[in-house]
Amino acid sequence: MGYCHCYTQLKSVPDDQWLLFTVQLSNVFLIIQNRHVPGYKQPLVLCTSDGRYPLLQPADLIVQSGIRQPAISFNGEEKEDLEYESFFLGQHSSGSEFCKTSFNWSPDRPYDFMVKATLLLAHRFCIGCYDISSDGTLAEWLDVQEWLTKHLGGQWPIPEAILNNPE
Repeated sequence: MGYCHCYTQLKSVPDDQWLLFTVQLSNVFLIIQNRHVPGYKQPLVLCTSDGRYPLLQPADLIVQSGIRQPAISFNGEEKEDLEYESFFLGQHSSGSEFCKTSFNWSPDRPYDFMVKATLLLAHRFCIGCYDISSDGTLAEWLDVQEWLTKHLGGQWPIPEAILNNPE
């Protein structure tokens, strides 16, 4: 059984929102480096988009895409057979961006946790910039929401399309 998380970029993210988003994403990265992510066997290792090289610091999550825009990019670890589709989220929009990250469900694909955490951060800090949906279960999203609240504090709203998704 598989599922996917999707977003459409509706508009570019203003610099101040992008900064808040990337600071909190950096915090998540640092926390998961030092703590076990619930529901997974091992500590979470994020890698470059090809899955080959571990990301060692939060700044490694941010890449410059082909059009010289800041973007978030990562994948699971290839050597552990934990990579799948690269996750990519850009700051600027040309009006037609769409990203789909699909997963064959397995507790051995821990980078899905980071995909959901990143999308929840984007939903909170990049208001109105991304239309986010998923055919994963609401319970999985609530687990990530609870983790974010525990480790970062605050409220982490779940996108409406996910809340209204029949399971």
